[in-house]
Amino acid sequence: MSFAVIDQLRSMFATLTSSHFVRNVAVVGGGIAAAQAITLVFMPIITRLYGPEAFGISAAFAALVSIITPLATLGYANAIVMPKSDADAAAVARLSILCGLTLASLSLLVVHFCSPWLAILTGLEQSPMMLYLISISLLFSAFLSVANQATIREGLFKAKARAYVESSLITNFGKLAGGLIAPSGLLLIVITMAGQVLNFVIQLLRVSRSDILKPRNWFGFGGAYEAAMVHKEFALYKMPQSILNAASVGLPVILLSSMFGTAAAGQYSLAAAVLAAPLILLGQAVGEVFYPKITRTIERKSPRARELLIKSTLGLTAAAIIPFGITMLWGDYLFLLIFGSEWRLAGEYAQWLSLWLAAALASRACLSAAPALGLQGFMLMREIASVFLRTGALYLGFIWQHSDVVAVALFSLAGTVINISIIYAAYSRLIHISQTWVPLKGN
Repeated sequence: MSFAVIDQLRSMFATLTSSHFVRNVAVVGGGIAAAQAITLVFMPIITRLYGPEAFGISAAFAALVSIITPLATLGYANAIVMPKSDADAAAVARLSILCGLTLASLSLLVVHFCSPWLAILTGLEQSPMMLYLISISLLFSAFLSVANQATIREGLFKAKARAYVESSLITNFGKLAGGLIAPSGLLLIVITMAGQVLNFVIQLLRVSRSDILKPRNWFGFGGAYEAAMVHKEFALYKMPQSILNAASVGLPVILLSSMFGTAAAGQYSLAAAVLAAPLILLGQAVGEVFYPKITRTIERKSPRARELLIKSTLGLTAAAIIPFGITMLWGDYLFLLIFGSEWRLAGEYAQWLSLWLAAALASRACLSAAPALGLQGFMLMREIASVFLRTGALYLGFIWQHSDVVAVALFSLAGTVINISIIYAAYSRLIHISQTWVPLKGN
């Protein structure tokens, strides 16, 4: 019996290593892992140079930017992988850049007239002028989103991974040098934005210049209106979902900064950044490779779609157990040991956040399959519910117990329930629609 099991395991390993999908996940995952490892290696030094206050200022700004970043391309950048022809994909890229230029200009006007209110909302009353960087960040995000989706469309995962690693290394060296000279929250913001630009430039230098990857094809109006009409569901559903998701994730930083001060926001940002490493490593890697694969599998009405979704979800669930389980048990002591005596509170936050992020990782494959399954409407409603639930959880912890730890705990429990709902909805939908599929030859 044992020999049969060993032979089966060998067969499964051979199948996995020969799989083009698995190799692509390994390439993307390896690049993200290297970039995350670089960040984590630098983090214990950087946390001792900047402190919770500087981290809090940077985190509050980043949270605000992350919420409005999906507006940069109105979600259209995500549609670059959809068209069959490069000409149509280039039209989507032009549309995305036009949206970026427009929204960056509008955001500059909003900041000019609303900066006092925005500064109070984000806890940045001491540095309101840095809010003008929002429009620049939006523009950078638009170009980077187009480059990312173009490389994914072309299957250039290796070049994308290398760009991510190299820009991460340079960015962290910049933070280290800045911390030794004049550490501040503003400096962290500027260096992070510079890292986005580096990622974009390095990525373009590493790839072959096909039509969709030539930046000169990203400018103009040709085909933009037609692309907007064909892929309007991305603006109607994907973009609001992304904003609401970013809002539900960024709200703790903004609200903690507003209710408990920027130091508490800094503690939370460190916990979230460290715990996001396995989520980004596997979740983003699987998502970027899995998204086009599951989309095409479902479009072909292949019976393999259910097997592919099940295996991916079970694999991600297993992968979440070790890193998040360890953090749940000993997060407070680990953060104290690794990052210094100022950061024990971040470890307490991390113990609760682990539950939510483990569920988020487990649901990543189902999240990628949602557009192909026709769940855009459900995902939008789910994001709306998520914002209300998570905001309510944070305020309940603040009003009921006047405790930032209780607020984070309730926030994490709400996030766990929401991610489980994604898995349930995806499987229910796939089972329902697959009942009408007729197996095709070659599937």
